[in-house]
Amino acid sequence: MRTTPTPMDQYMVDLDERPWASYAACRTADPELFFAGTDTASFEAVKICRSCPVQDQCLAWALDNRVRYGVWGGLTERQRRRASRLSA
Repeated sequence: MRTTPTPMDQYMVDLDERPWASYAACRTADPELFFAGTDTASFEAVKICRSCPVQDQCLAWALDNRVRYGVWGGLTERQRRRASRLSA
């Protein structure tokens, strides 16, 4: 029995909170790509985000909620931290 949730578990899609997620390009992709933590996987995740019709909403949600892990809205963890500092 697993006692520690993976980063993916805490971000499972709640369509009441994030209705735009049902239109996301990543909805059929392997979630591991977005939470793998390697440059190669991040590159693949970002490629999926580039074609996403809700990329802006996803990024805004991640920034507003200070999401620390994974690729969201086409930005890696490091890129979102940088974006947050620039907008502050």
